[in-house]
Amino acid sequence: MVTDSQNVIAIVPMKPLSQGKSRLAQSLTDEQREDLALGMLRRVVLAIKAASVDTVWVVGGDDRVREMTRALGGDCLEELGENLNDTLKKAFELAFEQGKSALYVAGDLPFLKPGDIHSMLQASRSQGNVTLAPARRDGGTNSILVPNGVPLQPELGQGSFMKHLTQAARLETSVAINSSRGLGFDLDVVDDLETFQHMEPGLLERLSDELKLGPTGPEDKDDQ
Repeated sequence: MVTDSQNVIAIVPMKPLSQGKSRLAQSLTDEQREDLALGMLRRVVLAIKAASVDTVWVVGGDDRVREMTRALGGDCLEELGENLNDTLKKAFELAFEQGKSALYVAGDLPFLKPGDIHSMLQASRSQGNVTLAPARRDGGTNSILVPNGVPLQPELGQGSFMKHLTQAARLETSVAINSSRGLGFDLDVVDDLETFQHMEPGLLERLSDELKLGPTGPEDKDDQ
């Protein structure tokens, strides 16, 4: 029996670590920023895999990103497009060619749990709905589930959530909204870093320590 999670390919775009989280440069060293980005990616991929989504594509990145992805059982794809939205559009099309729905998940969600991914799948009603997870800070979109063949174009960036809603209405496709905690909090700016350090004291150190654990770690099975 094919389950909902087996009908989905998860797609996580990544920049080379040296280019990521540039807005944190005033607070973190280059090494800290790279470890932060890689540590968040690790948590994201583990959460997706623990939600029984078998196929995870990490698109772009660098050698450390690819090494981590493969160690976690994910697949590495080269950069596909000219920018994030073009890359994501082409990744969606590749998923559709395999007869699967596409699940975009941002790679910078430090609080993501398997339950957040389950909630995306449930909200989609067996991939009948486009499902959107809004970012809490800037009106962005941190996750999108697009059913196989629905021509929704990614419009990631500030204010993208309303753009995606408007586009779905224009396509006359049904939409579900998922406001789960783990999908709402992406880490981009210094204010986020300070807020998240209060939410999870020692966040930076813990993410760095988790990198040393290898593919698995004590938090992997936490589905809350």
